[in-house]
Amino acid sequence: MNKVDEIRARLAEAAHKDSVSDETKLNELGLDSLDVVELLLKLEEEYNVHFDDVDMSNLVTVKDLLNAISSQLK
Repeated sequence: MNKVDEIRARLAEAAHKDSVSDETKLNELGLDSLDVVELLLKLEEEYNVHFDDVDMSNLVTVKDLLNAISSQLK
């Protein structure tokens, strides 16, 4: 499983869903703002990436989050 698939699976797990699509909006995952922040902090730590305030405001869909992480992993 590649990193993007791992992250997608982590999002699904956090939202208590079997899977999530790239077009799913983060606010549709049933996560409150604290859940999203905690998830982002875990992803930052695990994948050694960083989300600044500007990045976080632009994270609307699962795809946005995956792109933000992928761009930092390259």
